[in-house]
Amino acid sequence: MTSDFQLLFESAPLPMMVLTPTLHLFAVSDAYCAATLTSRAAIVGRHLFDVFPDNPDDPGAEGVRNLKTSLERVLRTLQPDSMAVQRYDVRNENGSFEPKFWSPQNMPILRDGKLLFILHRVEDVTALMQQKQDVGNREALDVVLRAREVASTSRALKDANDELQRQYEKTRELDQLKTQFFANISHELRTPLALILGPIERLLSMPQPPEARSSLELIDRKARLLLRQVNDLLDASKLEAGHMTLSRAEVDVSQLLRRAASSFESLAMERSMQLRYDAPVRVSAEVDGDRVMQVVLNLLANAFKFTPTGGVIRCALAPSADGRSVAIEIADSGPGIAPEHREVIFERFRQLEGGSKRRFGGTGLGLALARQLTVLHGGTLTVQSAPEGGASFVVELPVKAPAGEAVSGEPERQSSMDERIELTLATVKTAPSPAAASPNLTLSEARPLVLVIEDNVDMNQFITESLSEKYRVVSAFDGRAGLEKARAVLPDLILTDFMMPEMTGPEVVAALRADPVLQRTPVVLLTAKDHGATRVDMLSTGVSDYVIKPFSVAELRARVANLVNARVTERRNEELTQSLEAQNQELSHALSQLEASNKELDAFSYSVSHDLRAPLRVVDGFGQALLEDFGSSLGPEGARYIERIRASTLLMSQLIEDLLRLARVSRAELDFEPVDLVELADELQRELVQTLAPREHPVKFVAGTRRLVRADARLMRVALQNLLANAWKFTAKKSEPRVEVGWVDSSAGPTFMVKDNGAGFDMAYIGRLFGTFQRLHTEKEFPGTGVGLATVQRIATRHGARIWAEATPERGATFYLRFPPDRMLPDAPTANRSG
Repeated sequence: MTSDFQLLFESAPLPMMVLTPTLHLFAVSDAYCAATLTSRAAIVGRHLFDVFPDNPDDPGAEGVRNLKTSLERVLRTLQPDSMAVQRYDVRNENGSFEPKFWSPQNMPILRDGKLLFILHRVEDVTALMQQKQDVGNREALDVVLRAREVASTSRALKDANDELQRQYEKTRELDQLKTQFFANISHELRTPLALILGPIERLLSMPQPPEARSSLELIDRKARLLLRQVNDLLDASKLEAGHMTLSRAEVDVSQLLRRAASSFESLAMERSMQLRYDAPVRVSAEVDGDRVMQVVLNLLANAFKFTPTGGVIRCALAPSADGRSVAIEIADSGPGIAPEHREVIFERFRQLEGGSKRRFGGTGLGLALARQLTVLHGGTLTVQSAPEGGASFVVELPVKAPAGEAVSGEPERQSSMDERIELTLATVKTAPSPAAASPNLTLSEARPLVLVIEDNVDMNQFITESLSEKYRVVSAFDGRAGLEKARAVLPDLILTDFMMPEMTGPEVVAALRADPVLQRTPVVLLTAKDHGATRVDMLSTGVSDYVIKPFSVAELRARVANLVNARVTERRNEELTQSLEAQNQELSHALSQLEASNKELDAFSYSVSHDLRAPLRVVDGFGQALLEDFGSSLGPEGARYIERIRASTLLMSQLIEDLLRLARVSRAELDFEPVDLVELADELQRELVQTLAPREHPVKFVAGTRRLVRADARLMRVALQNLLANAWKFTAKKSEPRVEVGWVDSSAGPTFMVKDNGAGFDMAYIGRLFGTFQRLHTEKEFPGTGVGLATVQRIATRHGARIWAEATPERGATFYLRFPPDRMLPDAPTANRSG
């Protein structure tokens, strides 16, 4: 239920509850909780008869039996069922039962003939029953109560049923929009990924210096990791929309499992792990071989992810005793899964380790997809404790396809399976171990010493190599180990990641600032967060500087050099040290006052942005390093490939930024105040002139009639920035570019417009104009991500405003924004002006 309807239902004066078809409590009204001496938090989600059993001290109690009979009648007939007055004792806060008499009615809530819920309405008639017993007229009282009940509740029940129907429709529509959004994201991200992987494959096929090949392999591995995550998003959207279909065939499941397990043998040897396999020679089943392979690979990848070096992973296959099903088991010697979490792990985007301390990356889709694909086959996926000490995942699949479902005689798609295996292995394999990646330290050298604390081995190695030419560099791979190493080697500067296991970056900084020996050591925080609240948080906790990922090597070296030089000078000059410390304290105090006014994005958005940016920053960083260090070896063609990779990486980074900005616009709280849109546009166009590259033909900007409107100034600035940047972009090829803003009057009320004489567009495609990732011109003609106008529409919608556009090809476009009448302020229009 939506929050508004939930509040309406819970506040209803009638004692009511909503049951699922399995008789679990879905919702209860406040009146029902009061009448039954319960609390909502204690009963919602539980089975009805677990919450309200019969009084064990009353051997003649029939409340449960009578109510169960009535509910089963509703489930069978899909018709309302009214019950006679019942005695159904209720447990009080002391644990004893109080005699209670009820007048119940059960009504089905249907959608297209399908039962969605059962609305159970009761009235506490204990007092009336006591009076009735005094006069001995139970039958008459039943008639009176039933008449009153029918008259008072029929309308409420109908309204509740109608509202549930509306909420069901709304929820289904939202699910469809969400599914389409995920599908669009997946499609848009796959295109630049293809442009990264293609050139990398060509470069790897050419002779390369060992260092260059290592960097290219790292880029390839991280790009494939991102591709697998994008594929998982696409599969999740198909499953949720019900668009995923199975291509069943006669498949040797034993051979399929053997093939999947053998693909991981070399990885198991690298990690000194035992990979055991136990299965009959042949076990056939009518399944989709490619999708079963996906399930097995997801479970194997999960096992390798959580099983430590030297551990055990077991793959087993066994047909059932009756031959109707086959069971695939993937067991490991990892940490296992607590019983209370064994269902949670199959939820989408859900990870048992969340927040800034999680030890393992990922989107949280692997196990969810594995279960959904298993269920699509008519099977089950469960988890339990393994004999090896970790977790045991068991997939049970029916051997025969359901009646009426087609089974092809063609073999499973070999190429598709090969690609799936290759992609999974590329994303599971890691860079060298932390021990191998950490260089030996010579403390006698005179060069400044830098400590790098970063849990991602690839990123740690990249930063270390980027700084090792000028500094001695030591590494640590989690926050606690980094703090211990800092106390051991006393570095001149520390670079620490924000999101790490054991201790987060801010926790490491806090511990350093509390240590008398290390409290003045400069610290650079590496983070994927770049919005205001995070910057204030980082600086206010004592961080000397921060670097936003992805970053350029030149910027990193410059920031490190500045801080190291300051630290060396600080050690030589105590007076300067005290002055800098006082300034830092003043800055920290000022920023701490701003901290309360900023909010971070929620954990799901940060987690997704971190996981998407992590491979990108490695791709871009190593691409730049390849150009700088091996440009001559790569040759013109190789350098051109690298530039195409970096351009695609930049496009993906901008796409992610635009998506995050779109999400923030959707969640930001609105602060309404009088806003002059023309004045704001005038200010923004001056900023555009100053920030954009000079043009051969300057844009003539015309500001028209001004009016005041009540709006959120911050979001209106974002909207106008997108509209004006759009006008500037599409007038770039005009000899006399012109952009006009102002208010125009119409019969529907004052309307704000942004008009240009640029490229325009064909009105036949107007329906795509404000869609996410929609472009009406090619990327070569006018580059962009296709998110800007979607952001503008989202801002307009949040203001209750309407936005539309009119255009003619090569003659320009006009965007209109009309606010509700109550948003317009009754001020007098001002004269036009231009510039």
